[in-house]
Amino acid sequence: MNFIFGIILLAMFILALRVLWATALQLLSALQHAAQTFHRYRVQRLARNRLPVVMPQIRHEVDWLAMSDSVRQEIQTRNHAVNREEVRLEAQLQAKLKTIEIYEADIQIAKLERELLKIKPVIDSPEPEVKKTRRSKKQSVAVTETTTQNTKHPVSQLRAALKGNDLSTPVSESVRH
Repeated sequence: MNFIFGIILLAMFILALRVLWATALQLLSALQHAAQTFHRYRVQRLARNRLPVVMPQIRHEVDWLAMSDSVRQEIQTRNHAVNREEVRLEAQLQAKLKTIEIYEADIQIAKLERELLKIKPVIDSPEPEVKKTRRSKKQSVAVTETTTQNTKHPVSQLRAALKGNDLSTPVSESVRH
């Protein structure tokens, strides 16, 4: 019975050694692969820094002048877009500065007007003289005819009727509405 247990223990020990050996080999191969990858990456990086840039060959002829002109025009367009923004901001600044100057001028005008009112009292200008209008002969004749007649004005008749007495105002008195 001891012999059977010994064989079983020996088989288990051999199996454990094989598992440990396989695991160690897999770990060793993974480390070697990682080291190779790192070394390859390092070599590529160093080679990239050392080697000059090689342009791929173009099969057809290239008009380098036209290409340089288009690149130059694109650069100028981009710069002009930035410059337009600068011009717009400059115009806004100038407008705001002019507005400030206008406000300052208005303040100065108000101060001067106040000083002028302190120094010079307000003089009421006399009302312009009302010139007598000349009437044509036809109008003067009509006025004299109405004054000679004793017909009452309709408004004065209405006032008299409302007052209730027959006393009327003289015709020469003007009726105002």
